[in-house]
Amino acid sequence: MSETFTDAIFEIDDNGIATFTMNRPDVLNALTDGLKDDFIRMLDTVQSNDDVNVLILTGTERAFSAGGNVKGMGDPTRAQPTRARSRLMRMHEWLVRLHNLDCPVIAAVNGLAFGGGLALALQADFVLASERASFSSVFGRIGLVPDMAVFYSLPRAVGMQKAKELMYTARSMDAQEANDMGLLYGIYPADDLMPAARALAARLAQGSKEAIGMTKKIVNRSFQSDYATMAELEADGQAIMATTDYHKEAVRRFQNKEPALYNWDKMGASDN
Repeated sequence: MSETFTDAIFEIDDNGIATFTMNRPDVLNALTDGLKDDFIRMLDTVQSNDDVNVLILTGTERAFSAGGNVKGMGDPTRAQPTRARSRLMRMHEWLVRLHNLDCPVIAAVNGLAFGGGLALALQADFVLASERASFSSVFGRIGLVPDMAVFYSLPRAVGMQKAKELMYTARSMDAQEANDMGLLYGIYPADDLMPAARALAARLAQGSKEAIGMTKKIVNRSFQSDYATMAELEADGQAIMATTDYHKEAVRRFQNKEPALYNWDKMGASDN
């Protein structure tokens, strides 16, 4: 399947776990036009395939993604305000699809995640990091404001004051600091990162894709919605989920004292 991708490798295994690997190590997996197109191809495939249960995002060699392709920023045509704005709005068309993808998304941050790379990690439901990972809202170093939804996602991840500090200073932070501020699900030795991501994905894949997808859709709106709106979404979601085959089978098993379809504790939560 990866032959249709120019700047990434995309695979789906037999358990419905899709892995999208950014593969331009020569530019630290910066967001080239080719890589952006690959994200769109990947999302088209995942959203049209009911058998994909989890998506893992990662990068090759020493970078998750260095973000914007700075080498291409000197073009005066690309820098024209109308073109720059249109280019960013086109990017949001696929970023919002990633944000709302109806399956869990895991970012396995193997190295630096700067600028747009940080933004991509923040779109994941779970961010796992190598001990070698580093993060930066790097935009200020070249006189730009954060983009790719960092204004939206970073304050929600670390709080307003810390988000402002990271944005204003454009400083980098290592995996331990990122973990201490609540940005990460966990830190792993470099060789253990992808096995840990796949193990988490395999366990999530045993759950109801419909229920997890609906939960994600609702909880993603929690910070900008009032109580009444969330109650309405909850009621709508629960009414729909009660009709699914997964729910019916889970109830049947419970009533007949058979092994559960999905029991995180029985899977062994200690291997997170």
